[in-house]
Amino acid sequence: MNPITTRLAGVTHGDAQANINKYGGPGIGDFDLVRELDNPHDPNAIKVAYLGEIFLGYVPALVAATLAPLMDEGQKFIAEFVRINRAPGQDTIGMTVRIDERKAQKNAQAG
Repeated sequence: MNPITTRLAGVTHGDAQANINKYGGPGIGDFDLVRELDNPHDPNAIKVAYLGEIFLGYVPALVAATLAPLMDEGQKFIAEFVRINRAPGQDTIGMTVRIDERKAQKNAQAG
């Protein structure tokens, strides 16, 4: 699968704004994609989290609809920081990430 670059959804929910301010930047490392099987709004929901638990936002629904079935079958993905999104004159920030297959999985397949 080719990498997918996308803006996170749900960045105003919970602690996402504070977490993006603290952890959303180059050099922090990769972010985990975590399925939320019990999400009442989207059965394909995938949250993006630092260290698997620190909520940053969600994979947009259209992208999640493609990735969720693959994740449910055991395929692993990571999200890498691309940039912070900030509209002029707005306090709310967002984040763009690049989603790709987990690197360890790629290396195992290559060997």
